[in-house]
Amino acid sequence: MKKKYFYYSFMVSVVIFVSALFISCGSGPGDFGLGATATIQLMYRNICESYSCKSFPIPADGSTPIHIKATLTDGSGNPVYILTPVTFSTTLGHFPNGAKSYSTRTMNDCGIVETSLIAGTTSGVAFIICSSNSVTQADYTVFTDYDAVGVLGETASIGVKADPASIPPDGISSTTVTATLLDSTGGRVEMGTSVSFHTDSGKFPNNSVTWTTQTPDEKGIVKVSLIAGTGGSKANVCAYSNGVTQCIAVEYTRVEEEEEEEEGG
Repeated sequence: MKKKYFYYSFMVSVVIFVSALFISCGSGPGDFGLGATATIQLMYRNICESYSCKSFPIPADGSTPIHIKATLTDGSGNPVYILTPVTFSTTLGHFPNGAKSYSTRTMNDCGIVETSLIAGTTSGVAFIICSSNSVTQADYTVFTDYDAVGVLGETASIGVKADPASIPPDGISSTTVTATLLDSTGGRVEMGTSVSFHTDSGKFPNNSVTWTTQTPDEKGIVKVSLIAGTGGSKANVCAYSNGVTQCIAVEYTRVEEEEEEEEGG
């Protein structure tokens, strides 16, 4: 009798668990990951109670985590199906698996996936990318060394611009990115203030997505060339200095679009 009671209790528990997975958001069981992902929304939480809290800067201490929540919806605006594949990647820090990439699946049909990004020991801008079914959403957070000693210049704000503002995604064309650094008085930062540039598409003259330099004089201006990538619609470029970050988007203009405009003109 006890065995039979245990068996029935176990089966009821399984049914309740599986049902909770399927109906927790009220959109039915779906097709176990075959549904299309149309949009991805990323939110962050760092040592605070809600995802609306500021998520950066984060100390580059090798241990502080930032919690990431991705909400995936389909073409109708509804949560994607259960078991939809999701992959997170980062340029700095690592995920709980110890790697810079982490793959998982939605565990219910709310379309929500959560993970943690753990700070590394290198300061800079961490580009975070979430992808699912060929749809990607990119964002960034900042790791900074709060205990830095002898860092020159007090950076309060950074102005960033690109000239030209758009280039073809041909892997050859380039634009000049200019960063102007100001201190808390509105004046230019001290000569020798460190500045790091980061991009999620294309590369800098050192064939890397990161370029670190210093202000060469008292003007507080630093320039670097960004060489176009070969895909996507834009390159997000960020300038980082003493815990302050400013980003811009360099749009990619298709060569065929430019030719059509010339022929039409």
